[in-house]
Amino acid sequence: MLQKLSFNDVKNILEDLKELVPRTECWFCDCFQGFLTLLELDTDDDVSGLTDPLIVPISEMHSWLGCDPCPPGEAFSKYIQEKQNKAPQ
Repeated sequence: MLQKLSFNDVKNILEDLKELVPRTECWFCDCFQGFLTLLELDTDDDVSGLTDPLIVPISEMHSWLGCDPCPPGEAFSKYIQEKQNKAPQ
């Protein structure tokens, strides 16, 4: 079983994301919003104080705009890959 993220792990990931995400539109991307949801699921700690200010209503979300690279999408993908690499085989 994989170790759950701590509050500080989530905080650090979000701080890194804030540095990586260059455009306001990125915060409303379903890639970024999906990443927030996964981070909430991957911890037993209450991280709502960190994530709630970043979560937007579904009606305000948009799908991928075709940005190349897509910073939130790349960060999300990297997180998933690292998580899979740590999984027991």
